[in-house]
Amino acid sequence: MQVVEIQTLIDITNTKVIRPKQGSLQEHDQYRNFTTMKQCVELRSIINYDTDPQKEVLDIKNLGFGTKYKGKHTVWTFRFSPDREGVYQEGFDSVGCLVEDLHEVPVVENLTETINIGKAIFDLKDPEYKNTVIKALKGTI
Repeated sequence: MQVVEIQTLIDITNTKVIRPKQGSLQEHDQYRNFTTMKQCVELRSIINYDTDPQKEVLDIKNLGFGTKYKGKHTVWTFRFSPDREGVYQEGFDSVGCLVEDLHEVPVVENLTETINIGKAIFDLKDPEYKNTVIKALKGTI
């Protein structure tokens, strides 16, 4: 089964705060970013995942982010499996369609990110400001 990994510098913490009155505005906005990403991922497939996005501080030097970002930053990693193989395939790129679906989708910024976001979007293409990276992995989640 294919596993897809999304790493992002955008805060996608799944706080499960659906309405602002259930928690803080920040928690609600974090949930909105998670929900936005999940909805984009599910445009082509129903997904399965066992854990919410994991947050950790990493040296992002060789992770594929834009050149504007250097050093240690908070990275959210979300792993999931689509309900069928090849659903995100575009040519020889096994996640090409997913990159297109998520690129330039608006996000809520200024949450707990450790970067200054150039534009409030998931950026998967700009060599300088790329804040989200997608990889296809083998195995199970």
